[in-house]
Amino acid sequence: MKKYLILLLLLASANISFTQVRTVGTVVFEEGTLDGYTFFSPFSGTKAYMVDNCGRLVNEWDRGTRPGLAAYFLNDGLMLRTYKPNPIGPFVSASNSGGLELVDWNNEVVWNYNLNTNTELSHHDAVRMPNGNILMLTWELIFEADLIELGRDPNEIAPQGFAWNERIIEVEPIGPNEANIVWEWRIRDHYIQDLDETKSNFGVVSEHPELFDINLPDLNSSNSHSNLDYNHFNAIDYHEDLDQILISVRNSDEIWIIDHSTTTEEAASHEGGRYGKGGDILYRYGNGSAYQRAQVGDQKLFGQHGVHWIRNGVHENKILLFNNGNGRVPQDYSTVEIIEPIQNEDGSYPLPESDPFGPDGPDWIYGDEFADRFYSAFLSNAQALDNGNILINSGSPGDVFEVNMEKEIVWHYVIPLFGDFPATQGQNVGNNSNFRAYKFSKDFEGFNDIDVIAGDPIEQNPDLFDCDLLNPVFTLPEAQELHIINEHDQLIINSEVEAWSLSLYDVHGNRHYSTDRITKGHIINTSHLSSGIYFISIRNKQDAWQSKKVFIQPGR
Repeated sequence: MKKYLILLLLLASANISFTQVRTVGTVVFEEGTLDGYTFFSPFSGTKAYMVDNCGRLVNEWDRGTRPGLAAYFLNDGLMLRTYKPNPIGPFVSASNSGGLELVDWNNEVVWNYNLNTNTELSHHDAVRMPNGNILMLTWELIFEADLIELGRDPNEIAPQGFAWNERIIEVEPIGPNEANIVWEWRIRDHYIQDLDETKSNFGVVSEHPELFDINLPDLNSSNSHSNLDYNHFNAIDYHEDLDQILISVRNSDEIWIIDHSTTTEEAASHEGGRYGKGGDILYRYGNGSAYQRAQVGDQKLFGQHGVHWIRNGVHENKILLFNNGNGRVPQDYSTVEIIEPIQNEDGSYPLPESDPFGPDGPDWIYGDEFADRFYSAFLSNAQALDNGNILINSGSPGDVFEVNMEKEIVWHYVIPLFGDFPATQGQNVGNNSNFRAYKFSKDFEGFNDIDVIAGDPIEQNPDLFDCDLLNPVFTLPEAQELHIINEHDQLIINSEVEAWSLSLYDVHGNRHYSTDRITKGHIINTSHLSSGIYFISIRNKQDAWQSKKVFIQPGR
């Protein structure tokens, strides 16, 4: 593949200091990446941003409040954003919200709505529906007496004497800052338990996968406030044709689908709606042990985020998710996965007699091969792009990268921020975590009435270069082709090359080796390096470049 590695093009000579190596912004840009703009809203800042493939800023929304946590760029050019208006209730979570707003390209608020009281709070995510209404994730307090009546083990009730129960509401925006709640669903209407046979919801958990076990043990030590927040929904999506809602349920390592075609009354029951099951769970995937149909060690999801239906392309109507990998054995690592639920013609989901819902595994996965390993403990999402690639937001470290179906990284952007403050090119950046990132082709309808103009990169002291006129990639004569032998903790440059400079970089742009002269048999010691993907690059006298990707695994 013809490669355009921007980090390599910025080095004038092999003697340039290490601090001038590109560590933030666009660090990899190869042929095959989607020609478009990437949108993100960092977790610890108060702004949202959009950049082009070169990392140049095309828009900035300065909101003055931290996200809470989601932000989207919509097809009418508005930004939908959840935010934190100083939550006043007992919902002491980093993922609390309380506010929802629609903002135009010029940072003007079109509509906002707050759900922020002592007993209820919006959190994490929201999704706008085709009819203009918005589905919101919310928490509401449920107190000790009600918990005991619902069969919760009294010994497991939080010392505060309450829990945060999940509630989904559909709101119709009214005027500049009001909304009508036109539909709602509550998890408390769909509990089961096998602890107290005197309660009305007592039953055999494995026989009722449509219900959630209120006494599900905390299987994952990284789960958030599990004695207060049994479910911890962190993503919501809507499928208009099916009239179904997709939810990511982090604390039981599952995704669920419920019926939206119900009335609010039917959503509180076990009957009614298009699929005849009221507000019960139509489908769940990721952890069959949550409803006692699999062993704990058989789970497939581990603290997942960013779950949604793919809207078009070869994987249309399949589900794309970021599987964070918290608690995987023998080590934590993240994967991005596409799954296709087994579905009946009417849109319902068949359940085997005694096994968990299918499928057995993903249709496509990235990150499971050792050479592709990466890890984000929290946050994160993925997106299927118009060109068939997948955009991956590894949220905890603030890395956004695009891979093709052959699992090659064709674009990589390191968010160049410390909270709201730009990093300086060459720094090792921190506090740049990001909940979601999305990329849009230049012909996306949301840009129809907008003049999109690229300015400077976000980072301080950027390398000034024309990204659209990259330095050429040269072709070596056959006799001088760059051959690399990778063995015994060594890279051996086994080529008849002239005295051109050579450097070794990791995928983050950090240079680990350089020399201004190479000859046949030149050796690079790799025993001190971490396992992973690296790039060998050589530069000729005309400042043209050639590079090759190598996988280094010391000790093998």
